[in-house]
Amino acid sequence: MLGKKKSAVGLDIGSCLVKFVEIQGLPKAPSLANYGICRLLPDAIVDGEVMDREVVIDTVKTLFDTRGEKNKDVVLAVSGRGVIVKKITMAKMKESEAQEQIRWEAEQHIPFDINDVSLDFEIVNPDAEGGQMEVLLVAAKSEVVSSRITLLREAGLNPVAVDVACFAVQNAFVANYEAKPGELIAIVNIGSEVTNINFVQDNTSHFTRDITQAGNDCSQRIQKNLGLSTDQAMDVLKGERPKDIDDDVLQSVFQSFSEDLSVGIERVLPYLPGGTEKMDRIVLAGGGATIPGLASFLSEKFGVPVEILNPIKKISYDPALFGADDVEKVAPALSQAVGLALRG
Repeated sequence: MLGKKKSAVGLDIGSCLVKFVEIQGLPKAPSLANYGICRLLPDAIVDGEVMDREVVIDTVKTLFDTRGEKNKDVVLAVSGRGVIVKKITMAKMKESEAQEQIRWEAEQHIPFDINDVSLDFEIVNPDAEGGQMEVLLVAAKSEVVSSRITLLREAGLNPVAVDVACFAVQNAFVANYEAKPGELIAIVNIGSEVTNINFVQDNTSHFTRDITQAGNDCSQRIQKNLGLSTDQAMDVLKGERPKDIDDDVLQSVFQSFSEDLSVGIERVLPYLPGGTEKMDRIVLAGGGATIPGLASFLSEKFGVPVEILNPIKKISYDPALFGADDVEKVAPALSQAVGLALRG
């Protein structure tokens, strides 16, 4: 119908939470029309692999039904061990000529059978030194992509596009924040099982790496040190405090997690883009971004500004949509879903 505003749904299925957002008015006047967050049963997804399909399918169905989401066309993301993102250098050539050569180069750099992957690439620096160009390779095991698509179809959804998780979060950042030319930004997406660090410069990803320090680490420490259940620990991470909680013990847990995460970040710094001495800014995303004291600790540790990504900073929305939820605490967890919807 002429004049109809385009709507897109981004769906983020993590190991702990399932999240979706619907954004209308794309691409010029995006507005948040709906969102939903629902916990997954423990071990339904482990290390990015679906262990209990029925649980995941039922959770997705229930979430869409509960939130009254009618748009079943969804954009999804893949991540984990079945996905490789790698920047390579090769002889300069036109993009139209590069397809076959890049496929050959990919065989040398990707630890999967090239016939078993979905391969994509982007020329990120066409004028590298010595008549070379820099290319960002993205390879996902075909079975990983097809398995997730099949699962969503069984949940009554229609997958219309697939992206890589770290690029979706990057998309949410680029849509909502300005960056200075040449500024190197570390987007640190803290999930339940894995934290992804994506170094972005001039809106281009130059290096991405997963580290094991993640939200579950902090949750398990809260459970162990304060004798709380898994659900109670997750509530604490959201900012809720049970009665009679020992604040000193809780603060020490947050401090130790912040220290461990900083060590994980430190270990990837040697892989910064050539000629770069340090990152200029850190942006925290994901459900773990709001862990108390984390942003200030990292800022002091690395001597750079640290901010928490608000993926709807420049997207209009009705505050009533969030009800009693605190938008500032909920929004960072929606970063990947928002980035996916914006792509759609």
